[in-house]
Amino acid sequence: MEGEENMGNADKEDYESSTHSTPQEHKSFAEMAKDKLDSAGRELRRRLPMAGQLGAHLMHPRRLLLHSTPTQHTDVVLIFPKSLPDSMLLWLLQKLRGSRPRLRVCVRQHATTQCSAFYITADDDVLLQTAEEVHLPKLLKPEFGGGYKEFTVRDMHCFQKGTSAAELLNSQERGALVKHVLEAARAEPGDEHALEPALTLRPGQSIVPACVSRGVVASMFPLHDRQALESLRKKWVKTLFAPQPLDEISEYFGVKIAMYFAWLGHYTQSLTVPAVVGFIFWIWLGTANENWKDIAYVLFSLFNVLWACVYLETWKRYSNVLAYKWGTLDQRDDLLVEPRPLFQGEMGTSLVTGRPEPQYAPWRRRMWRHCVSFPVMVVCLSVAAAATTVFLRAMDWWETRIVYFTWIPRAFLAIIIAIEEELYARIARWLNDKENYRLETKYENHLIVKIALFQFVNSFMSLFYIAFYLQDMDKLKEQLAVLLITRQLIGNLKESALPYLIENLRLAKICVDVFGAISPSKAPTSTQLTELFDKKTDSSGGSPEISLINGGTEKDGDRRDSEPVVGQKVIHQAELESQLFKYEGTFCEYLEMLTQLGHVVLFSSAFPLAAVCALLNNAAEVRADAFKLCHVAQRPFAERVNTIGSWQHAMECMVGVAVLVNCALIGLSGPVHRLLPDATPAQTVLVIVALEHVILVTVLALRMAIPEIPGWLATEMAKVEFQRREAIKNAHAPLMSECTSQDDVRPPSRNTATPTTPKQNDKPERKKINIGKIPEIPPFS
Repeated sequence: MEGEENMGNADKEDYESSTHSTPQEHKSFAEMAKDKLDSAGRELRRRLPMAGQLGAHLMHPRRLLLHSTPTQHTDVVLIFPKSLPDSMLLWLLQKLRGSRPRLRVCVRQHATTQCSAFYITADDDVLLQTAEEVHLPKLLKPEFGGGYKEFTVRDMHCFQKGTSAAELLNSQERGALVKHVLEAARAEPGDEHALEPALTLRPGQSIVPACVSRGVVASMFPLHDRQALESLRKKWVKTLFAPQPLDEISEYFGVKIAMYFAWLGHYTQSLTVPAVVGFIFWIWLGTANENWKDIAYVLFSLFNVLWACVYLETWKRYSNVLAYKWGTLDQRDDLLVEPRPLFQGEMGTSLVTGRPEPQYAPWRRRMWRHCVSFPVMVVCLSVAAAATTVFLRAMDWWETRIVYFTWIPRAFLAIIIAIEEELYARIARWLNDKENYRLETKYENHLIVKIALFQFVNSFMSLFYIAFYLQDMDKLKEQLAVLLITRQLIGNLKESALPYLIENLRLAKICVDVFGAISPSKAPTSTQLTELFDKKTDSSGGSPEISLINGGTEKDGDRRDSEPVVGQKVIHQAELESQLFKYEGTFCEYLEMLTQLGHVVLFSSAFPLAAVCALLNNAAEVRADAFKLCHVAQRPFAERVNTIGSWQHAMECMVGVAVLVNCALIGLSGPVHRLLPDATPAQTVLVIVALEHVILVTVLALRMAIPEIPGWLATEMAKVEFQRREAIKNAHAPLMSECTSQDDVRPPSRNTATPTTPKQNDKPERKKINIGKIPEIPPFS
């Protein structure tokens, strides 16, 4: 009776809501529709009481990430394949337990995937010792001069938040330091066959990076800091027009990723200038006469080149400001930097540091580069150029015989270009690995040269063919528009949309595995689901696991909440993050933007709206890349850089090529002949060459006229250095007596006595120092 009464009340409510939705009551159409939907929803929940809860849970699997149980006392997670033998797992555990300095390793087995995992952290004294070893820059207190200084344990009290490691080091620094300790574990004589047949080790080889590269370790990643990540999502991903929180990005993801987003924001904002000018030029072309069109064509071509030059020089200044603000402006000498983990060679002694280090003869690298890498690159470039030419000939046949749907072969050409790029990227990485570079920066710079050169040929071959062989400006405009738009759509789908869809399917599978056994008649309510998610793992009913910390068995009270227990319906943070995509770094993003810059500055005179398309794409690209980092990908390890590296040189080369291409287009497309009808072919060539030299001299003059370090920044750096020296002299602190500047690379002496904090009675005798504050840097959205 009570159920019937409730049903009657529901029907009555539906009836009342429908009777109130009349024109006489002046109800809008939207309000009437809302009432109908609410009524239908109540009827559906009445007939299928469990469908709403289960359906919402399965349709929104990402709620697992929000409600999963946090994994405590873990900085880095190693995930192993399910098929890895136990003997290899135990051998790796023993090597990591015996590392110096020592790590805290906890072994877990994930219930949903049945994969084993190492949950790794380190004690505070180990982290501080490692921070000193890697020369981590930290902010000094104002009374010691301020600014960034390389961290030392004995001077810990002189740094801001230097009371403990928990306050001094943030989560991304902890993850990077633990990774450094992991990479320091190297194979010893007798370890060669421990991981066979998957991997054959060499004495002195870094074990963990080799295991990651060969698949012995499926993935290695630091855990997300939920509170900081949620703050970034609100300030960075969910806001479309707000400036990027670059300082928070740097603190959470590291300087390298923050520098990329700073560059992308700066580039996007700078594109507004050619976008506005190009839009005006495009409108003017519809009304101007032929003579004015030729003049505008020449001026717009020159404007694009000069804009690109000014943009690159302003970015240099801005990047130096950011590097100074984040403490990476002065980098250590290359000979003092430790070799990259995958650098191979016979173990020897470094002539600079005196430490054991792999040695590799430079002549062997040069031999491979000249005898193998260069010929292979030439063959690949020739094949790509020939394939593009054949496809362009087929495109001409299509347009001549079929006539209709001429956009189809152009779209297929864009797809073929994308496939060729993927294949060549794998070949280039293999060649680069064989060249065996000692430093990560050298490795990446040579990889940039290889891939950027192929990207240039593969992406622009069709445009050069149309512009200089066919000399058809209308077809060039169509081809450039199709390539630009198609590549942008494919890039966004490939980078963000497709990984997000696949990841949601993975999370949905975990939902089915964990909650699929629940009977619909016993389906929990949303409140009960939340309680199940928040419930901690109990010691009973758990999945099989091994719990070892430095060789000892972990007590029940010290167990980490790190693995899900199916019987209790608990999902933990580390297991869920292991299902996310690995973030592959900023290389592909830079490469995509380099190609886009080429489209804007090389041939945009034929398609004035190229900058407009690039601007719209990049406005979405900033948030799409941010979404990928905050929602789709595992947290990457932080890296410290002072610039964007060789990408700056690649863009400068692109501007140099743009000068030649635009001048050649001016000479071949007709403006010079129409503006100078009486000029002979030789005179026309001389005019083009003279114009080219004038532009090159102008570009060179702009580079020399715009200093890379702003004047105020140079003054601020000198001011901080002076204040630091005065602080040392007046406070009698032997803190920086051995390394008085940020770029001093001499290692601190271990025999120096620990300095004491100045006494209070000395305070009146000190000279008061006014510490300057770094001016606020305007962010780029």
